[in-house]
Amino acid sequence: ADWHGKHPLPWDMFNSFDASAGRDLNWFFKSWYFDNGYIDLALDGVAQTSGGYNVTIKNVGGFVAPVNVVMEYSDGSTETLHQTPAIWAADQKRTTVKVNTSKTVRSVTLDGGIWMDANTADNKWQAQ
Repeated sequence: ADWHGKHPLPWDMFNSFDASAGRDLNWFFKSWYFDNGYIDLALDGVAQTSGGYNVTIKNVGGFVAPVNVVMEYSDGSTETLHQTPAIWAADQKRTTVKVNTSKTVRSVTLDGGIWMDANTADNKWQAQ
């Protein structure tokens, strides 16, 4: 109804999405529509904390994309933690995913699913 009989521009659509969501989504639209980035995420570190682990992910390519953090534990079990592009809202270069668990981690892998990562060699961390 806002656009009936008008000629909206892409920015009108972005502003409508912002209004509907009740927050500023420019960090998402800039990455997907205006930057020349690509999907390339890298594991930047895994640190044990009280109550679990902090998994730090670096956004090498600059594209804000969803990712699955696959935790493999020493007991042989696995857990997949899906992260939406919202993890990049505060900082598009680096983010930390907090994993609450009492289990010991054997390895951590980033899995983009259908979103292909440019360099998968830096998507796995193995405990020493």
